[in-house]
Amino acid sequence: MNKKIFLAGALLLSLSGAALAGGAGAPVTGANAQVQAATPAAIAAALREAGYKVTMNPTDPDSDPSMTVDTGDYEVDVWLSGCKAGICSRATASSYWDYSDDEGSLDTELTNDWNGNYYTQAYVYEGSYYLDSTMPIRGGYTKAALKAWMVDYLDDVSAFEEELP
Repeated sequence: MNKKIFLAGALLLSLSGAALAGGAGAPVTGANAQVQAATPAAIAAALREAGYKVTMNPTDPDSDPSMTVDTGDYEVDVWLSGCKAGICSRATASSYWDYSDDEGSLDTELTNDWNGNYYTQAYVYEGSYYLDSTMPIRGGYTKAALKAWMVDYLDDVSAFEEELP
C-alpha cells in the first residue's frame, strides 16, 4: 500500500474520531454529557442546576415560551423559539441597557464594531442597546453546552457593558 494513502487514511480516521467527540478537547462525561430534550422545563432546570435563578414568564398561546434568568450580576431574558409540540429549536439570551433618556448618546458605530469582533449580536432599538446570543437546541443539547453558552454570553455582556458610553 502506498504510504501517502495510508497516512491520509489514518489522518481522516483520527479527524473523524475528534469530530465525533465534539471536535476539540476531552469529551464531557456523565449526566452533563447526556442529550436533554429541548423543552422549556428542561432548559430552565439546566440553567437552575448551573446556579442561576430562573423564573418562567407567563405563557401566552400566541407566543413562544420565555424565562428570566438572574445571574447575580445581570438579569437576562431567554426566549425559546421554533417550538412545536413543546420542543424548541433555539434559545436566545438577551440583555439591554436603556438609554431612552439620552438617545443622542446611542452609537451604532459601537454596535457595528462589536458585531465585527464578537459572536454575540449588538444592536440599537427604541432607545436601548441590546446584546443577543442564540444557541441551536433542535435535536437536544447537553447541560455542559448550555452552561458554557451562558458563561460565554455573560462574559460578552460584561465586556459590552464596559464599552457603553
